[in-house]
Amino acid sequence: MRLSCAVLFVIFLASFSHGRSLASIRKDAFTVGVSKGDSAAEYDFISEITAKMRFSRFRLVAFENANSGQKLLLEGKIDAIIAKINYSPRLESNFLVSAPYGKTEIAVATLAKNSEIWTLADLNGKTLAFIPGDISSEQIADFWQNSKPIAAQNLSDAIIFLQKMEATAIVASRQTLEAQKDSTLRIFQNKLAENDIVALFAPNSKSLQEEFNKAIKNSQLSTFNSQLSTPNSQLKNTERIDKIITLLNELKRELELLQRELK
Repeated sequence: MRLSCAVLFVIFLASFSHGRSLASIRKDAFTVGVSKGDSAAEYDFISEITAKMRFSRFRLVAFENANSGQKLLLEGKIDAIIAKINYSPRLESNFLVSAPYGKTEIAVATLAKNSEIWTLADLNGKTLAFIPGDISSEQIADFWQNSKPIAAQNLSDAIIFLQKMEATAIVASRQTLEAQKDSTLRIFQNKLAENDIVALFAPNSKSLQEEFNKAIKNSQLSTFNSQLSTPNSQLKNTERIDKIITLLNELKRELELLQRELK
């Protein structure tokens, strides 16, 4: 059972202004934007970081893609985005960026039966499927100037590109590639790049950014990186069920509060 098929997210768009104060968040809830593809590891991270920042509770707002998530943040409908965002300098032109709280390793995979591609150099000039949440087309061009990147919505779609011979290889985080446990893929051992994982805040949320950075410096948060790099398939079914129940209970409380406010 895959967690992404079971976890339910309720999109709750809070009506507060840009850059809420820490006091306002503590009185209400830490409202966090998450990708619909996020796993229990991200949920655990948000839960623990919320406690470390001394916020009583948190609220999740699910978004479809990076653009929609960033729009919610700039419109002041969420306090932060915590969704395995790979750091790039361009982010700092629009947002406040946290200190790194984890890392993701970028790797390459081809079909196991592909006998023509054995080195990364063999990919120059080839069509490469990539997952935008893991790596950008600009980053791929830095490695292979003559490559032809095509975006895939997820790993399953990227594999279909390979099977239809519409792409030669997939470029994504090693965690993404290994989580699939697909015997049809051959993952290169080479480390293509290692990216820092960061959180995003609105440009006028300096105090929230600083509070987040203080929390992740705490030595007790050393388990975060290992949690975030653990493929979903390695989580036991019982653990997944417990996390789902916890999340559903949290969403139930949010709906009850909303009903009372509407009355």
